[in-house]
Amino acid sequence: MIKGVITGDLVNSTNIAAEWRQAVVGALYKCAADFSPLTPINIEMYRGDSFQVVVGNPEYALTVAVAFRAKLRASTPEKKEMWDARVSVGIGDVSFESDNIVTSDGEAFRLSGRTLDTMGKKRLTISTPWCDFNKSIELVTRFADEVVSSWTAKQANVVYHSLMSPKTQKDMAVELGLSKQNFNSHWTSAKVQLILDYLEYYKTLIVKYNQL
Repeated sequence: MIKGVITGDLVNSTNIAAEWRQAVVGALYKCAADFSPLTPINIEMYRGDSFQVVVGNPEYALTVAVAFRAKLRASTPEKKEMWDARVSVGIGDVSFESDNIVTSDGEAFRLSGRTLDTMGKKRLTISTPWCDFNKSIELVTRFADEVVSSWTAKQANVVYHSLMSPKTQKDMAVELGLSKQNFNSHWTSAKVQLILDYLEYYKTLIVKYNQL
């Protein structure tokens, strides 16, 4: 069965003070819980600063990956180095899924893990079994990565709720305790609509290639 696997590691994790460690981990697990109504999600931490996630519906794997980064950035304490993660999305068969995610195996796990090892300074990548898919998504993913990497904590919070909720901008502004003007300012500067369009483009490719 085709699934999505996200392998990630925290950026500059050694700079995160011990008293904030639980908050970082909590942000990741909160994100998984928030998006579980959208698709089955299982997450597991390993090696202290790395995590692996199985996303049951591959159409939402990229949305979840971007959401993890948004949640980390939104949760960063004031005047602290921005929390973030390198995330590698792998799409493919999952041939063996154990109770412990890190001991599971399959094409999606291998693509995700190998790409994380080679992605260098990038913080967002996607790997699939389909060469044409990979070529189609690679350039726009580099642009999206630059956008995500520029978000402030407040911008990331607006993005996170926009990914999670089908609510109107007006309702989200009320929920976040922001004026309509401030919400619109964060929405525009974070390029939320471009990110949403990028995620929809990814979904159309997944549907297309998964039917081949």
